Amino acid sequence: MDSQRRTGRQAWEWKRTSALTPGDRIPFSLTAGRFGIEGQFRDGYLVGAMLGDGGMTSCTPEFHGDPLDGAVQFMRKFAAENGCGLREIPQGSIVRLRFPFRAGRRNPITDRLRHFGVWGQRCEEKRLPEFWLSRDFWIGCLSGLIDTDGCVRERVNPRGVVHGSVEFATVSPWLATQVSDILLRLGVANRVRLDQRRKKKVHSVNGYDVVSRRPIHIVEISRATALVRLAGLLDLRIGYKSSKLKRLVNIVGHVAPARSEMHGYDESVALDRVKSISVPWVQRVYGVSVNPSGLFVVNGIVTGAVPESAAVASGQ
Repeated sequence: MDSQRRTGRQAWEWKRTSALTPGDRIPFSLTAGRFGIEGQFRDGYLVGAMLGDGGMTSCTPEFHGDPLDGAVQFMRKFAAENGCGLREIPQGSIVRLRFPFRAGRRNPITDRLRHFGVWGQRCEEKRLPEFWLSRDFWIGCLSGLIDTDGCVRERVNPRGVVHGSVEFATVSPWLATQVSDILLRLGVANRVRLDQRRKKKVHSVNGYDVVSRRPIHIVEISRATALVRLAGLLDLRIGYKSSKLKRLVNIVGHVAPARSEMHGYDESVALDRVKSISVPWVQRVYGVSVNPSGLFVVNGIVTGAVPESAAVASGQ
């Protein structure tokens, strides 16, 4: 693969994955622009929002949110359009939406969630559908996830420069990895980090206090060009998040891609450094043929199904 040393000879050169060292800079493609045709934006938003603030482990699906925000309004409208029952239970500043069965009919929301394979998932086991779906579906899904379990942050560094990030947090490591991969397929550079600084949660079981703690996996988009690209994709329904993202993009949108460092690479390619290298096991490597794009995501890197790329993928 193509790489560049941190010190010494700075020219780009081809080398085997086994020859990389920590600090080497490598390019990776940001896009794998082939998607399926099944699923609409609304289907994706339903799946994303329910994975974020929904309940899908009892007989009746539920959703929790601010009664005045766009996510709850979307759920109300979706239930009405699909002939589903709706019961609203106020709980302080939020409302609990329940979508009960109607007599003699199957629950259409449960059916949609079952169709996409997310019904019945518990918080630490949540994951996205794993079959061929449309680009609009994935944009809707990301919009629903960030509306519910995401945040938009704006910061000022010690030099007074404003920057920020969009973050999605989950206790499911698989869901975090999938969200990162979908963002990469849509051309949005990101990173996944682990936050274990959580307060203890104490609950009572059979008279005993039980302390549980789960690390949080955070998908973070912080590069200026990635934030601009993300803002052009998402359709957030929660007003304050949408307006905050627009403000952030207006602040950082003037930052151009670091083309002087790319040495010929275009905006669809980003650069990153090798952080660490480990060889936990030795196993047989297979070539993969993927149609129609010939591209697939391996450990957060969009790569191709040619022999050299297969070698790169096996070494990540």
